[in-house]
Amino acid sequence: MNDSPQADESRDDFILQERLSGRSARSISKELHCSTADVDASLDRTLPKITNEAKRRMAALDLDRLDGLIEVFYKRAIEKVDAQAGLLVVKILERKAALLGLDSPQKLDIVQVQQAPSSYDRITSVLLSLKYPNGRPNGDGDAPPTALDDPDREPIAIGTDRERDSGAT
Repeated sequence: MNDSPQADESRDDFILQERLSGRSARSISKELHCSTADVDASLDRTLPKITNEAKRRMAALDLDRLDGLIEVFYKRAIEKVDAQAGLLVVKILERKAALLGLDSPQKLDIVQVQQAPSSYDRITSVLLSLKYPNGRPNGDGDAPPTALDDPDREPIAIGTDRERDSGAT
């Protein structure tokens, strides 16, 4: 590769044009015998920087363009009673409102999704229904039995079997 600034500029222009045409960074790096990081660095040098000022400027330009479109299509919608032009004006106004942040946020409904019972819960339910055919141990059959309903249930041991067997706490 040539180290002259003019060669670097033409190389950067070549890389930019190839990427804009859809070619992959890997393909370009193979052709130029460089790494993909070199291709990315070249793109960083040639592409414009996106700063807050650039975003503000772009939004201002877009708003100005939209105003020009509204002028043309609003006249056509009113004078020629053109429904398509009227619809386009509404879409342009919606886009302007979105750019300016005038639309209120959409309401989101939070929906709680019930999870399907785990295999443990299903097995426990079946075993308890076999043990207590009328439902719960106290006899009221209103709700299906759960593991917590079993009066013979032993609490889950804390620690390992070795700790429990040796008497350690």
